[in-house]
Amino acid sequence: MPWESNASPEICFSRWAWHSPLPPPSRNRILAQPSCPRAPTRAIRPRPRSKPRPSGPPLSKLRCKGHPRNRLLLSKRPFSKPAAPWRPCKKTQINDQAAYERLLNNSGVTLQWLWSAKRGKMNAIDDNDVVRLEGTQANHEGTLKVKGEVVSIGRDSFVLRGTILILDAPDKGRRCERTGDYEFKATGKRKYWRMQQMEACGGLTDYVDIYY
Repeated sequence: MPWESNASPEICFSRWAWHSPLPPPSRNRILAQPSCPRAPTRAIRPRPRSKPRPSGPPLSKLRCKGHPRNRLLLSKRPFSKPAAPWRPCKKTQINDQAAYERLLNNSGVTLQWLWSAKRGKMNAIDDNDVVRLEGTQANHEGTLKVKGEVVSIGRDSFVLRGTILILDAPDKGRRCERTGDYEFKATGKRKYWRMQQMEACGGLTDYVDIYY
């Protein structure tokens, strides 16, 4: 629309009125459009950051005792509960005199985990018709302790009622303590009785042998 000199200074363009005595802008100029009210935006909550993983070697490869993660590794190891006292035996039942003599004159006790240790000494005495056994094998690889009373003695086996304790074998920090009745049996031409209840702690097999 051409400009008219006698037109009123108040001319409505689009949705506004021009309040100025100056001439209006040219047709080629794009007038600003009114700003429309925007809908309120929803606040976006930041995602929680995941906790950083502890650095260091995996638990399966830890060997240092002082490493802070090694305490977690040791805490997951299976340990045996403290053993309860056993019921005392009133009298040892002797079914074979020769086996009874062999047991009293035994030549020691061993645990297969203690490779370089000397054969431990096993004391056997007859105390008022009750045969009592007490022996130890120990070195830098670990410790084995056997203590109890013999319930019965047969031709190639006997039953021990007492406590068997294994410390730091085959791994440092292991403690396997068991109490009850355990059968020791000699098979074939072997010159020792072997405990038959071999698995007790953590699925490991312990060979406790008493030689004669």
